[in-house]
Amino acid sequence: MSERIVVLGGGFAGMSAARELTKQLRREGRLARKPGDEGVSVTLINRDNYFVFQPLLADIISGAIETTHVVVPLRRMLRDVEVEVGYVERIDPGNKRVSIRRRQSGLTFDVEYDALVVALGSITDFRAVPGMAEHALGVRTLGDAFFLRNRALAMLEEAAGETDPDRCAALLTFVVVGGGSTGVEVAAELEDLLRTAHKTFSTLAEPRIVLVHSRRHVLPEFGDRLARYATRKLGQLGIELKLERRLTRVEPDRVELDDGTVIRTETVISTVGNAPNPVLADLSVSKDAVDERGWVTPDDTFAVPGLDRVWALGDCVSVIDPGTGRPWPATAQHAVREGPHAARNVLAVLAGRAPTPFDYSQQGMLVSLGRFRGVGEVRGIKVSGFAAWFLWRSYYLLQLPSLERRIRVAIDWALELFLAHDVIEINMRRTRTRPGEEVGEMEGEPVSVGARSDVSDEIVV
Repeated sequence: MSERIVVLGGGFAGMSAARELTKQLRREGRLARKPGDEGVSVTLINRDNYFVFQPLLADIISGAIETTHVVVPLRRMLRDVEVEVGYVERIDPGNKRVSIRRRQSGLTFDVEYDALVVALGSITDFRAVPGMAEHALGVRTLGDAFFLRNRALAMLEEAAGETDPDRCAALLTFVVVGGGSTGVEVAAELEDLLRTAHKTFSTLAEPRIVLVHSRRHVLPEFGDRLARYATRKLGQLGIELKLERRLTRVEPDRVELDDGTVIRTETVISTVGNAPNPVLADLSVSKDAVDERGWVTPDDTFAVPGLDRVWALGDCVSVIDPGTGRPWPATAQHAVREGPHAARNVLAVLAGRAPTPFDYSQQGMLVSLGRFRGVGEVRGIKVSGFAAWFLWRSYYLLQLPSLERRIRVAIDWALELFLAHDVIEINMRRTRTRPGEEVGEMEGEPVSVGARSDVSDEIVV
């Protein structure tokens, strides 16, 4: 008899679940190399054919590591897993199938399953602030980090030729929204990039980075002492802190705060706001399986109440900590432990055994504050400064999913100690056949000879 386990999502939770599934099945001698073979096969469906090590995305912004060094091909990581690349359109639990749309052709096809693991992650929610969706940048994907790096360098280039002092100041002002770990790391790495790049623009004023946070100190989850330390260090870096403040509106050339303050800027980076993945929002689950915010809440074995042989984990759901009654943090540390546990529960149910509840005590948290500075807590011990920065880098270096990537990143970080960061804006323009073919291209940019002028612009996303 053959059975198929389908995993949706190739992030930390989905990747670690698929890896554990094949490990256990191989040990038991029940692994089918492809669907239809005798045994149990594993299929992973993801929108990209690679895994992104998201904790190091901020290092892409400053240029501390090469862009490709934080990605690993899924087929190389998961050699016994069938990898399908496409968008998940719909889950049909009644018929045990998932509808997938190909990225290039747009064609849809169905994948049937005997057990389903959903780890699609969350999506960015810009609805809280008017104008945020239209004018702010997110920092969630590899493309986001790469675009932000290019955007920062492009603003310097634009400001170098700007004669209006007010607009020049707006071009050189960068507003980061959110004082959590992502916001703090993005602000610190952005400061590093701009400080390095600014040395080549002798006539420009110093770039201005403003971090807006609703609490009294950044990183409040680290406790008062470390939060105060992180706040002080960011200020020493020259990052302007707007604490106990919220954005009320974002315009193309400014933001407004709740105290009436107006900051002229053309670059706003939001690191706050998550929403459930729309695929899960369309699932018909019982009311007791959804919390007051609209997030699906699986039970303590990751099974979704009311759905047959469907498990959900990671950032796409609200996983409740039985000790506190609050959701587990949406961090990689939790995802890589949820994935293997969910995988073992899936195999237990398929074999007719009882699943076991998930329980995990967080080992600590670490955040980089830029070069040679960090803050964190490891097993109850608070650390800061160089020690925290060294632990942060050491931990994530060891967590990279392949020896090849560990070597590459280690070399990048070693070279960073002696060599200046690259400050090159990598333009992604292609040879064009009609005007407006690329996002961000301006009228008047050259196109190829014989370009089609009778075809309407079309951007495929």
